[in-house]
Amino acid sequence: MELSQNLAQEIVERAMRILPGNVNVMDAAGLIIGSGDPARLFTRHAGARQVIAEGRAVALDAATAARLPGAQAGINLPLYRQGELVGVLGVTGEDAEQLRLPAELLRLTAEMLIEQAAGQPPAASLMSAPLLRQLLAPGAAPELSRHATLLGLRPELPRDVLLLEFTTPAPTFGEWAQRRVQGSWCLPREERQWLWYRPGTDAPQALLAVLPDQGWSLERSAWINEARPWQGLAETTGWALALLKVAKRLRPELTELARDDLALPTWLQSQAACTDNAWLLEPLSRLRQADRDGQLLATLRAWFAADASPQACAEALGLHRNGLRHRLERIQALTGRDPRRFAEATELYCAWLLMDAD
Repeated sequence: MELSQNLAQEIVERAMRILPGNVNVMDAAGLIIGSGDPARLFTRHAGARQVIAEGRAVALDAATAARLPGAQAGINLPLYRQGELVGVLGVTGEDAEQLRLPAELLRLTAEMLIEQAAGQPPAASLMSAPLLRQLLAPGAAPELSRHATLLGLRPELPRDVLLLEFTTPAPTFGEWAQRRVQGSWCLPREERQWLWYRPGTDAPQALLAVLPDQGWSLERSAWINEARPWQGLAETTGWALALLKVAKRLRPELTELARDDLALPTWLQSQAACTDNAWLLEPLSRLRQADRDGQLLATLRAWFAADASPQACAEALGLHRNGLRHRLERIQALTGRDPRRFAEATELYCAWLLMDAD
Protein backbone atom coordinates (compact mmCIF):
# COMPACT_ATOMS: atom_id res chain seq x y z
CA MET A 1 0.00 0.00 0.00
CA GLU A 2 1.22 3.51 -0.86
CA LEU A 3 0.68 6.19 1.77
CA SER A 4 -1.24 9.15 0.27
CA GLN A 5 -0.47 12.79 0.96
CA ASN A 6 -4.02 13.42 2.22
CA LEU A 7 -3.81 10.57 4.71
CA ALA A 8 -0.34 11.67 5.83
CA GLN A 9 -1.58 15.20 6.48
CA GLU A 10 -4.60 13.88 8.40
CA ILE A 11 -2.26 11.90 10.64
CA VAL A 12 -0.18 15.03 11.22
CA GLU A 13 -3.19 17.20 12.07
CA ARG A 14 -4.53 14.65 14.57
CA ALA A 15 -1.14 14.27 16.18
CA MET A 16 -0.51 17.99 16.53
CA ARG A 17 -3.74 18.44 18.50
CA ILE A 18 -1.98 16.94 21.50
CA LEU A 19 1.72 17.55 20.85
CA PRO A 20 3.40 20.96 21.03
CA GLY A 21 6.22 20.07 18.58
CA ASN A 22 6.16 19.47 14.86
CA VAL A 23 5.09 16.14 13.36
CA ASN A 24 6.14 14.75 9.98
CA VAL A 25 4.92 11.75 8.03
CA MET A 26 7.22 10.27 5.41
CA ASP A 27 6.46 7.77 2.69
CA ALA A 28 8.31 4.48 2.22
CA ALA A 29 11.10 6.30 0.37
CA GLY A 30 11.73 8.84 3.14
CA LEU A 31 9.99 11.78 1.44
CA ILE A 32 8.04 14.09 3.77
CA ILE A 33 4.43 14.05 2.48
CA GLY A 34 2.70 15.38 5.60
CA SER A 35 4.03 18.00 8.02
CA GLY A 36 3.06 20.70 10.48
CA ASP A 37 5.78 22.79 8.86
CA PRO A 38 4.79 23.38 5.20
CA ALA A 39 8.39 24.35 4.36
CA ARG A 40 9.49 20.75 4.95
CA LEU A 41 6.99 19.13 2.60
CA PHE A 42 8.47 17.03 -0.20
CA THR A 43 11.99 17.14 1.18
CA ARG A 44 14.04 14.07 2.07
CA HIS A 45 14.19 13.11 5.72
CA ALA A 46 17.51 11.51 6.67
CA GLY A 47 16.20 10.06 9.93
CA ALA A 48 13.32 8.41 8.08
CA ARG A 49 15.70 6.84 5.59
CA GLN A 50 17.60 5.28 8.50
CA VAL A 51 14.33 3.93 9.94
CA ILE A 52 13.44 2.42 6.55
CA ALA A 53 16.86 0.84 6.21
CA GLU A 54 16.91 -0.65 9.71
CA GLY A 55 13.18 -1.25 10.28
CA ARG A 56 13.24 0.19 13.79
CA ALA A 57 12.68 3.43 15.71
CA VAL A 58 15.53 5.94 15.47
CA ALA A 59 16.07 8.71 18.05
CA LEU A 60 18.17 11.72 17.07
CA ASP A 61 19.71 14.16 19.52
CA ALA A 62 20.64 17.70 18.44
CA ALA A 63 24.27 16.82 17.73
CA THR A 64 23.39 13.82 15.54
CA ALA A 65 20.63 15.70 13.69
CA ALA A 66 23.01 18.53 12.86
CA ARG A 67 25.17 16.10 10.89
CA LEU A 68 22.26 14.84 8.78
CA PRO A 69 20.74 16.90 5.96
CA GLY A 70 17.13 17.88 6.54
CA ALA A 71 16.97 16.31 10.01
CA GLN A 72 15.97 17.73 13.38
CA ALA A 73 16.22 16.34 16.92
CA GLY A 74 13.39 13.97 17.81
CA ILE A 75 12.24 10.41 17.28
CA ASN A 76 11.17 8.57 14.14
CA LEU A 77 9.14 5.36 14.10
CA PRO A 78 8.20 2.93 11.32
CA LEU A 79 4.57 2.68 10.20
CA TYR A 80 3.41 -0.79 9.24
CA ARG A 81 0.37 -2.28 7.58
CA GLN A 82 0.05 -6.06 7.70
CA GLY A 83 3.79 -6.44 8.16
CA GLU A 84 4.74 -4.06 5.31
CA LEU A 85 6.58 -0.82 6.12
CA VAL A 86 4.53 1.90 4.43
CA GLY A 87 5.97 5.06 5.98
CA VAL A 88 7.62 6.77 8.92
CA LEU A 89 6.24 8.98 11.69
CA GLY A 90 8.59 11.67 12.97
CA VAL A 91 8.05 13.75 16.13
CA THR A 92 10.34 16.74 16.67
CA GLY A 93 11.73 17.57 20.12
CA GLU A 94 14.99 18.02 22.00
CA ASP A 95 14.46 15.08 24.39
CA ALA A 96 13.89 12.05 22.18
CA GLU A 97 13.45 9.61 25.07
CA GLN A 98 10.77 11.78 26.64
CA LEU A 99 8.97 11.76 23.29
CA ARG A 100 9.12 7.97 22.92
CA LEU A 101 5.87 7.15 24.78
CA PRO A 102 3.63 9.78 23.09
CA ALA A 103 5.22 8.94 19.73
CA GLU A 104 4.47 5.22 20.18
CA LEU A 105 0.87 6.05 21.01
CA LEU A 106 0.61 8.31 17.97
CA ARG A 107 2.01 5.49 15.86
CA LEU A 108 -0.92 3.32 16.97
CA THR A 109 -3.32 6.03 15.84
CA ALA A 110 -1.55 6.43 12.51
CA GLU A 111 -1.60 2.69 11.79
CA MET A 112 -5.29 2.58 12.67
CA LEU A 113 -5.99 5.38 10.16
CA ILE A 114 -3.92 3.56 7.53
CA GLU A 115 -6.00 0.40 8.04
CA GLN A 116 -9.21 2.39 7.75
CA ALA A 117 -8.02 4.06 4.57
CA ALA A 118 -7.28 0.63 3.10
CA GLY A 119 -10.88 -0.36 3.73
CA GLN A 120 -10.06 -2.85 6.47
CA PRO A 121 -11.19 -1.97 10.00
CA PRO A 122 -8.30 -2.24 12.47
CA ALA A 123 -8.44 -4.95 15.11
CA ALA A 124 -9.57 -2.90 18.09
CA SER A 125 -8.02 -5.04 20.77
CA LEU A 126 -4.66 -5.21 18.98
CA MET A 127 -4.56 -1.47 18.30
CA SER A 128 -5.59 -0.36 21.78
CA ALA A 129 -4.03 -2.98 24.06
CA PRO A 130 -0.62 -1.29 24.53
CA LEU A 131 -2.30 2.00 25.42
CA LEU A 132 -4.89 0.37 27.67
CA ARG A 133 -2.21 -1.42 29.68
CA GLN A 134 -0.58 1.90 30.45
CA LEU A 135 -3.87 3.72 30.98
CA LEU A 136 -5.05 1.13 33.53
CA ALA A 137 -1.79 0.96 35.46
CA PRO A 138 -1.76 2.57 38.94
CA GLY A 139 -0.60 6.18 38.74
CA ALA A 140 -1.11 6.46 34.97
CA ALA A 141 -0.17 9.86 33.51
CA PRO A 142 -3.17 12.10 32.62
CA GLU A 143 -1.76 12.65 29.12
CA LEU A 144 -2.56 9.03 28.32
CA SER A 145 -6.28 9.84 28.40
CA ARG A 146 -5.78 12.36 25.58
CA HIS A 147 -4.21 9.68 23.42
CA ALA A 148 -7.02 7.29 24.31
CA THR A 149 -9.55 9.92 23.25
CA LEU A 150 -7.68 10.35 19.97
CA LEU A 151 -8.06 6.60 19.37
CA GLY A 152 -11.79 6.83 20.09
CA LEU A 153 -11.57 4.81 23.32
CA ARG A 154 -13.68 7.27 25.36
CA PRO A 155 -11.72 6.98 28.63
CA GLU A 156 -14.10 9.30 30.49
CA LEU A 157 -16.96 6.78 30.13
CA PRO A 158 -17.61 4.96 33.46
CA ARG A 159 -17.01 1.22 33.14
CA ASP A 160 -17.33 -1.80 35.42
CA VAL A 161 -14.81 -4.65 35.58
CA LEU A 162 -15.53 -8.27 34.71
CA LEU A 163 -12.66 -10.71 35.15
CA LEU A 164 -13.13 -13.96 33.24
CA GLU A 165 -11.11 -17.14 33.67
CA PHE A 166 -11.63 -19.78 30.99
CA THR A 167 -10.84 -23.47 31.22
CA THR A 168 -8.65 -23.17 28.10
CA PRO A 169 -7.09 -20.17 26.33
CA ALA A 170 -9.60 -17.97 24.45
CA PRO A 171 -7.47 -15.79 22.16
CA THR A 172 -10.40 -14.43 20.12
CA PHE A 173 -12.55 -13.46 23.09
CA GLY A 174 -11.43 -9.80 23.11
CA GLU A 175 -12.59 -9.10 19.56
CA TRP A 176 -15.92 -10.80 20.18
CA ALA A 177 -16.51 -8.96 23.47
CA GLN A 178 -15.77 -5.51 22.05
CA ARG A 179 -18.16 -6.13 19.17
CA ARG A 180 -20.79 -7.49 21.55
CA VAL A 181 -20.75 -4.48 23.91
CA GLN A 182 -20.10 -1.14 22.26
CA GLY A 183 -17.61 1.06 24.06
CA SER A 184 -16.16 -1.80 26.08
CA TRP A 185 -12.47 -2.57 26.52
CA CYS A 186 -10.82 -5.98 26.69
CA LEU A 187 -7.36 -6.95 27.84
CA PRO A 188 -5.80 -10.40 28.09
CA ARG A 189 -4.19 -10.90 31.50
CA GLU A 190 -2.91 -14.45 31.85
CA GLU A 191 -3.10 -17.31 29.41
CA ARG A 192 -6.71 -18.10 30.32
CA GLN A 193 -7.89 -14.77 31.73
CA TRP A 194 -9.49 -11.68 30.21
CA LEU A 195 -10.39 -8.34 31.79
CA TRP A 196 -13.57 -6.87 30.28
CA TYR A 197 -14.46 -3.24 31.02
CA ARG A 198 -18.08 -2.53 30.08
CA PRO A 199 -19.91 0.83 30.13
CA GLY A 200 -22.42 0.89 32.99
CA THR A 201 -23.11 -1.82 35.53
CA ASP A 202 -25.49 -4.25 33.83
CA ALA A 203 -25.41 -7.71 35.39
CA PRO A 204 -23.25 -10.01 33.22
CA GLN A 205 -25.27 -13.22 33.53
CA ALA A 206 -26.91 -12.93 30.09
CA LEU A 207 -23.52 -12.43 28.44
CA LEU A 208 -21.95 -15.28 30.37
CA ALA A 209 -24.76 -17.57 29.28
CA VAL A 210 -23.88 -17.22 25.58
CA LEU A 211 -20.15 -17.96 25.97
CA PRO A 212 -20.59 -21.73 25.44
CA ASP A 213 -22.27 -20.96 22.10
CA GLN A 214 -19.01 -19.29 21.04
CA GLY A 215 -17.02 -22.38 22.02
CA TRP A 216 -15.67 -21.01 25.31
CA SER A 217 -15.90 -22.78 28.65
CA LEU A 218 -15.85 -20.40 31.62
CA GLU A 219 -14.25 -21.62 34.82
CA ARG A 220 -15.18 -18.64 36.98
CA SER A 221 -15.81 -14.90 36.82
CA ALA A 222 -15.44 -11.95 39.19
CA TRP A 223 -17.59 -8.84 38.65
CA ILE A 224 -17.02 -5.44 40.27
CA ASN A 225 -20.32 -3.64 39.75
CA GLU A 226 -19.00 -0.12 40.36
CA ALA A 227 -18.56 1.86 37.15
CA ARG A 228 -15.68 4.32 37.11
CA PRO A 229 -13.89 6.43 34.49
CA TRP A 230 -10.35 5.44 33.56
CA GLN A 231 -8.71 7.01 36.66
CA GLY A 232 -10.52 4.57 38.99
CA LEU A 233 -10.19 1.37 36.99
CA ALA A 234 -6.76 0.38 38.36
CA GLU A 235 -8.34 0.10 41.82
CA THR A 236 -11.43 -1.82 40.72
CA THR A 237 -9.24 -4.13 38.63
CA GLY A 238 -7.27 -4.88 41.79
CA TRP A 239 -10.51 -5.72 43.59
CA ALA A 240 -11.51 -8.18 40.84
CA LEU A 241 -8.13 -9.92 40.90
CA ALA A 242 -8.18 -10.17 44.70
CA LEU A 243 -11.77 -11.49 44.69
CA LEU A 244 -10.90 -14.25 42.24
CA LYS A 245 -7.80 -15.22 44.22
CA VAL A 246 -9.72 -15.38 47.51
CA ALA A 247 -12.55 -17.40 45.97
CA LYS A 248 -10.13 -20.01 44.65
CA ARG A 249 -8.72 -20.39 48.14
CA LEU A 250 -11.83 -20.19 50.31
CA ARG A 251 -14.81 -21.01 48.10
CA PRO A 252 -13.63 -22.89 45.01
CA GLU A 253 -17.17 -24.08 44.37
CA LEU A 254 -18.29 -20.51 43.53
CA THR A 255 -18.09 -19.80 39.79
CA GLU A 256 -19.84 -16.42 39.40
CA LEU A 257 -18.64 -13.87 41.92
CA ALA A 258 -19.69 -10.29 42.59
CA ARG A 259 -18.06 -7.59 44.69
CA ASP A 260 -20.27 -8.28 47.72
CA ASP A 261 -19.30 -11.95 47.76
CA LEU A 262 -16.41 -12.59 50.14
CA ALA A 263 -16.09 -8.84 50.75
CA LEU A 264 -14.28 -9.14 54.09
CA PRO A 265 -11.78 -11.81 52.98
CA THR A 266 -11.09 -9.83 49.81
CA TRP A 267 -10.39 -6.65 51.77
CA LEU A 268 -8.18 -8.57 54.19
CA GLN A 269 -6.28 -9.97 51.20
CA SER A 270 -5.14 -6.40 50.48
CA GLN A 271 -3.97 -6.01 54.08
CA ALA A 272 -1.86 -9.18 54.19
CA ALA A 273 1.36 -7.31 53.46
CA CYS A 274 0.77 -4.57 56.04
CA THR A 275 3.29 -4.37 58.87
CA ASP A 276 0.86 -3.15 61.53
CA ASN A 277 -1.33 -6.27 61.75
CA ALA A 278 0.98 -8.21 64.08
CA TRP A 279 -1.35 -7.62 67.02
CA LEU A 280 -4.13 -9.43 65.17
CA LEU A 281 -1.97 -12.34 64.04
CA GLU A 282 -0.14 -12.92 67.32
CA PRO A 283 -2.83 -15.05 69.09
CA LEU A 284 -3.18 -17.33 66.08
CA SER A 285 0.59 -17.56 65.74
CA ARG A 286 0.73 -18.94 69.29
CA LEU A 287 -1.91 -21.49 68.35
CA ARG A 288 -0.02 -22.54 65.22
CA GLN A 289 3.20 -23.07 67.19
CA ALA A 290 1.50 -25.21 69.83
CA ASP A 291 -0.71 -27.14 67.38
CA ARG A 292 1.93 -29.50 66.04
CA ASP A 293 -0.46 -31.88 64.28
CA GLY A 294 -2.75 -29.09 62.97
CA GLN A 295 -5.77 -30.49 64.79
CA LEU A 296 -6.78 -27.25 66.50
CA LEU A 297 -6.37 -25.12 63.37
CA ALA A 298 -8.50 -27.61 61.46
CA THR A 299 -11.10 -27.38 64.21
CA LEU A 300 -11.11 -23.58 64.02
CA ARG A 301 -11.48 -23.71 60.25
CA ALA A 302 -14.41 -26.13 60.56
CA TRP A 303 -15.97 -23.94 63.28
CA PHE A 304 -16.02 -20.94 60.97
CA ALA A 305 -17.23 -23.02 58.01
CA ALA A 306 -20.14 -24.25 60.16
CA ASP A 307 -21.06 -20.66 61.13
CA ALA A 308 -20.13 -21.46 64.75
CA SER A 309 -22.79 -24.16 65.01
CA PRO A 310 -21.63 -26.78 67.57
CA GLN A 311 -23.79 -29.52 66.06
CA ALA A 312 -22.74 -28.87 62.43
CA CYS A 313 -19.08 -28.49 63.35
CA ALA A 314 -19.01 -31.67 65.46
CA GLU A 315 -20.61 -33.63 62.62
CA ALA A 316 -18.15 -32.22 60.06
CA LEU A 317 -15.22 -33.27 62.27
CA GLY A 318 -16.74 -36.61 63.28
CA LEU A 319 -16.63 -35.63 66.97
CA HIS A 320 -18.95 -35.84 69.94
CA ARG A 321 -19.98 -32.36 71.07
CA ASN A 322 -17.99 -32.82 74.28
CA GLY A 323 -14.90 -33.51 72.19
CA LEU A 324 -15.53 -30.33 70.21
CA ARG A 325 -16.01 -28.33 73.40
CA HIS A 326 -12.67 -29.60 74.70
CA ARG A 327 -10.89 -28.45 71.53
CA LEU A 328 -12.55 -25.02 71.61
CA GLU A 329 -11.47 -24.59 75.24
CA ARG A 330 -7.93 -25.54 74.24
CA ILE A 331 -8.02 -22.90 71.46
CA GLN A 332 -9.21 -20.32 74.01
CA ALA A 333 -6.41 -21.21 76.41
CA LEU A 334 -3.72 -20.85 73.73
CA THR A 335 -5.01 -17.70 72.02
CA GLY A 336 -6.75 -15.83 74.81
CA ARG A 337 -9.78 -15.62 72.47
CA ASP A 338 -12.96 -17.67 72.89
CA PRO A 339 -14.27 -18.72 69.46
CA ARG A 340 -17.74 -19.14 71.02
CA ARG A 341 -18.00 -15.41 71.75
CA PHE A 342 -18.83 -13.24 68.75
CA ALA A 343 -16.31 -10.40 69.20
CA GLU A 344 -13.43 -12.72 70.05
CA ALA A 345 -14.38 -15.12 67.25
CA THR A 346 -14.31 -12.17 64.82
CA GLU A 347 -10.71 -11.44 65.77
CA LEU A 348 -9.76 -15.07 65.27
CA TYR A 349 -11.60 -15.23 61.96
CA CYS A 350 -9.86 -12.13 60.57
CA ALA A 351 -6.50 -13.41 61.79
CA TRP A 352 -7.15 -16.79 60.18
CA LEU A 353 -8.00 -15.14 56.86
CA LEU A 354 -4.89 -12.97 57.01
CA MET A 355 -2.64 -15.86 57.95
CA ASP A 356 -4.14 -18.01 55.22
CA ALA A 357 -3.61 -15.24 52.66
CA ASP A 358 -0.02 -14.84 53.73
